[in-house]
Amino acid sequence: MKRRNFLTISLPFIASNRLFAVEDRAEKPEVSFGVIADPQYADADVRGTRHYRNSLKKLTSAMEELNKHELDFTVTLGDVIDRDLKSFDAIMPIYKKATAPQTFVFGNHDFEVAEEDKFKVLSKLGLKENYYSKSVGKWLFLYLDGTEVSIYRQPKDHAQTQLAKKELSQLRFEKSPQAQAWNGAISEKQMDWLTIQLAVAKKTNKRVIIFNHYPVIPLSDPHNLWNDEAVVKLIAKFPNVVAYMNGHNHKGNYAVHKGCHFINFKGMVEGKTATPFAIVKCYADRVEIDGFGNEPDRKI
Repeated sequence: MKRRNFLTISLPFIASNRLFAVEDRAEKPEVSFGVIADPQYADADVRGTRHYRNSLKKLTSAMEELNKHELDFTVTLGDVIDRDLKSFDAIMPIYKKATAPQTFVFGNHDFEVAEEDKFKVLSKLGLKENYYSKSVGKWLFLYLDGTEVSIYRQPKDHAQTQLAKKELSQLRFEKSPQAQAWNGAISEKQMDWLTIQLAVAKKTNKRVIIFNHYPVIPLSDPHNLWNDEAVVKLIAKFPNVVAYMNGHNHKGNYAVHKGCHFINFKGMVEGKTATPFAIVKCYADRVEIDGFGNEPDRKI
């Protein structure tokens, strides 16, 4: 039987004459969406706890369950594949069986492809832009690209790769824990875009949920975005940002900072049969996260 313990996130009160009674819990959510993190498929042998081939079966199982629910969309928080462009050809047909629209953010492994194939990743995921926004009713969803500044996103001789190497070198000189080759950062241009998106959302009374592959909380974690502190400081300026959702750290995590909930979903590639994913339901006064598989039950 499906477990029904929820991570319940209480939202800041927005001016209203209405009091939320217990029976209101049965109301229809304003937005519902699925969450998948790190399928990381590859036609490769098991490595440690990562069962790469099993991700096809796991994703199929998750999609069958998600299709039973009325969802506005499903987001995959990066690392659809582990390596090789041909891996997309095996896993993307499963996404096409979904009844809800599929959205994605980039993960570092999505670019573990041949140098000449890196520019093809965008189209393989059906994306036209590397970071973007989507509005659903009173909610705004922001999709960040944490791979934008990295040593793997572009070919080795690309100017952007050389700049990323210098940034990584500086972080290592500063002994930053997140100074890892598999992490990345968002550019100043993307930060400016994010600032504008958050400001407009606040002005128009929209609640915001941000998606990225990389965690930013707790600060200075080895899995984090290189410029995690800058992103956290920006989010703290906007109380309408309800949550920041990410993958990358396959163990998962959860924290609250300055009123924003930072949720790291578990990696699907981990384990022989474990199939973590979730359904998120957004209400006027709360967000409920219903975990499936080994996505943990939490009560806040």
